[in-house]
Amino acid sequence: MNQHQSRKIALQAIYLYNQDPGLSVEELEQSVASALDLKALPDYSKELIAGVIACQGELREKISSKLKQGWRIERLSKTTLAILEVALYEMLHSTVIEDKSAINEALNLCDEFDDPKSKPFINGLLANFVQE
Repeated sequence: MNQHQSRKIALQAIYLYNQDPGLSVEELEQSVASALDLKALPDYSKELIAGVIACQGELREKISSKLKQGWRIERLSKTTLAILEVALYEMLHSTVIEDKSAINEALNLCDEFDDPKSKPFINGLLANFVQE
């Protein structure tokens, strides 16, 4: 399974976790594997899932800091938030992907899972972190 497919799995897991933050990482992985009819999740998916959950406070704080005045993270769709969390985690903590590639992957995930109108927002917000 390639990294894009692993990232798609991680996105779905983080989306589910954002719906039910009481799930443990193990419960989340089992639930997603079952829903996607997989015997086991790819290692990269597991790394992203555990990493995003462990760093979620930091990620949300950074995302919130780039929102326009008056906007709160709670106003973002759950899908958009999950895409941003996965991409920003990769940008800040992964050594396997460059920042611009992480943004491109986020935009690809947006094409597959989110409203097309979210694409410029996701691109613009994540681009702020490349310039830092």
